[in-house]
Amino acid sequence: MVSHPCIVQVRDIKSEKIEIVRNMALKRNAEIEDSKNGLDIYFEDANEARKFISKLRKSMRFKIKMSTKYAGLRGSRVRVLFVYSLRGC
Repeated sequence: MVSHPCIVQVRDIKSEKIEIVRNMALKRNAEIEDSKNGLDIYFEDANEARKFISKLRKSMRFKIKMSTKYAGLRGSRVRVLFVYSLRGC
């Protein structure tokens, strides 16, 4: 089974909530990168990222957009990079 990598971009969220998001992501073994307006969180598997977003929705409000990018082939299967953009309301 091919796992698809995923990026969750968290933007326009207050600084005290960024620490909460960072701690939640670290519990799920994700890599975190700081960016201008928030965080970029890298997951090995898109399903793990979806679970993370689901947990996060219970504690915060934000708008979600999803896009995909071609990430190459693994074996004979197409690999897709999922990008979720979360913007604070």
